[in-house]
Amino acid sequence: MSSLRIQRIGTLSELDGLKERWLALERLDGGPSIFQSWLWHRIWCDEVLPHRPHGRLDVRIIEDGAGRTLAILPLFTEWLAGPAAWVTQFLGHRMSFHNDMLLAEPTNAELARSVVQMLLSDLGPATVLHLRDLSAESLITQSLLTRGDAEPQAPRLYLEADPAITDQHLRFGPSRRKAIRKAERRLQARWTMEFRVYTGTNIDKAFDELINLHVKRFVSERRATSLTGPNLAFLRSASVTLGRAGKIEVLQLLADGVTIAALLMAVDHGRYFAIQSGFDPEFAYFSPLVILYTEAIRRGFEDLDCTDFDFGPGYGAYKYFWSPAVGTNYMCCRGGAGPYAKSLAALYRRAFRSRLPPVPNIRDEKVVPGGEERRKLPPISSVAT
Repeated sequence: MSSLRIQRIGTLSELDGLKERWLALERLDGGPSIFQSWLWHRIWCDEVLPHRPHGRLDVRIIEDGAGRTLAILPLFTEWLAGPAAWVTQFLGHRMSFHNDMLLAEPTNAELARSVVQMLLSDLGPATVLHLRDLSAESLITQSLLTRGDAEPQAPRLYLEADPAITDQHLRFGPSRRKAIRKAERRLQARWTMEFRVYTGTNIDKAFDELINLHVKRFVSERRATSLTGPNLAFLRSASVTLGRAGKIEVLQLLADGVTIAALLMAVDHGRYFAIQSGFDPEFAYFSPLVILYTEAIRRGFEDLDCTDFDFGPGYGAYKYFWSPAVGTNYMCCRGGAGPYAKSLAALYRRAFRSRLPPVPNIRDEKVVPGGEERRKLPPISSVAT
């Protein structure tokens, strides 16, 4: 494609001026997911970007000779190792596992190739481009793969709707199905089990309960969560805002009216995306998160008529319990022109790889759902959230 040009957006006021063109690309058939939406990125720019002292907005617009918007590249740039080196990444950094560019013609492979070529040619001699969590379905990803500029990052797990499956427990293998049924009966024998869905104006309180459970789980495992400070403020604001639009909801599992597990889900383009989760570790014996995920899968396919249920990256062993299809998320880590940038990219790629969570060897997992430790059960009053 000829006569294309790149326009850079570096301020929030310029970004706000792009809003209507951005929304027009969102509305296209086959267009971007909720994670490339105007609201998702604009809220991230308000809540997170100001807290990255060396970060700056670096959105690119690709236009044709008549000034028509052909693509929007939602990016930001920050220092990599002092002001002598820079890394360019997606907006929504670390808060989405579905990242992509927005195209005016979502099925035009030639346009995608031109966008990739222009982006890579536009890199500076001290810039590393690091695009992570790229879907295999994306034409941008496919173009990067063809060029040899993308590589596997992590398995991505999803389920497809199957009208022959009328009970989502049937997706489990026989041993695990038996264990889950047993866990459900034990929970129901002691407490009244209930599922709830929160969206619209009621989502804010449910979101806070989810985060409380998320933190309790991480504390019990002696792990640190990234859902703190600006990241948490972003996810809460995005969830509440998009929840009011019916795009995001919180599912809860309750025992005698007390929330013991919660899921943050997005509904978009016929897909049901799992974004975040939490459960009370005191109830781990009952596998509450697995029970709730099973209900979420049922809701996605039966209540919402979705075609796919997306678990996201396959780092958690429990995500394999439902025999999902296994795809791939990719990443691109490439330096600009010259040996300096290329060397920086090689070092950055190596460092990033070393920080990735290990992919579980599910053949070594025990049948007990989640491998949870069996604990002494507390009275219900001591675990109120």
